[in-house]
Amino acid sequence: MCLSSSLRRTASALGCAALTALTMSGFLASSAAASSALDDGISAYRHGEFEKSAEIFASLAENGDATAQYLLSCQTINGVGVTANEDAGWALMEQASDNNNPNASVVMARRLEAMGGDKDKIRGLYIAAAQKNNTQAMLWLALDALDRGDAAQAEAHLKQAWELGDPRAATLLANRFAKSDVDRLTYLRRAAQHGEMRAAAYLAEEARTVDDKAETVGWCAIATGMPGHNEDVDWKTIGDAVEKNCGQFDKDLSPKDRAINRERVDHFLSEFFKNYEPWQPWRACAVD
Repeated sequence: MCLSSSLRRTASALGCAALTALTMSGFLASSAAASSALDDGISAYRHGEFEKSAEIFASLAENGDATAQYLLSCQTINGVGVTANEDAGWALMEQASDNNNPNASVVMARRLEAMGGDKDKIRGLYIAAAQKNNTQAMLWLALDALDRGDAAQAEAHLKQAWELGDPRAATLLANRFAKSDVDRLTYLRRAAQHGEMRAAAYLAEEARTVDDKAETVGWCAIATGMPGHNEDVDWKTIGDAVEKNCGQFDKDLSPKDRAINRERVDHFLSEFFKNYEPWQPWRACAVD
């Protein structure tokens, strides 16, 4: 390493170990400052202060920060907080992907898919994103593996995505790889508990086949996005939504039996929402 005259004098006076400590402390301070700036940029982005976030991201992106490159590319492509420039925006997105930002890799893969790009390159982008724990990429790779007849690889991708909490993977595991009916229903119930409406739709159909009208109506209500998922609403509003979307499943009951069934539905939904923890699916250009 070539040292300036001042650093050579410092090394002579303090020794190499001390010089290393000084160099490392400078590096750590620089890293901390960059991290703090990125946090400030993300906070501004999250709160809609896009001119501020773009200004912060620009300097970080020039220094190779992949997250800043990714989010600035989103702003540049869409003209949010900066003048729209698709060419410059996509160039930034590609840089972010090359610098191992998994979100950028997924966006680039989707763009290539839309353009009819090379399948191997698309697959490579999804593999890179999956290696960074992006479950959206894992789901694509699982479906791709199924298309290629590699069921073992597909199952492995789905299990990894489910371990990371993506309930869509559990729904696919239930319908493609469950070893028994009990195994399938367990996957579906856990997926529904995390906001997977398709899993709830499958469970509604299962309940209908065994003539469990309370669970049929309850799972139907969940599958159709009844009030209560993301807001605090009263039970009358929920009841009205249940009747509108799912009333056909117990309309053949007598008024008395239907009232009893609806009490069972209310209890079912009350218990379900006690442990409801909806998964937030991946969205391009979003921040947590």
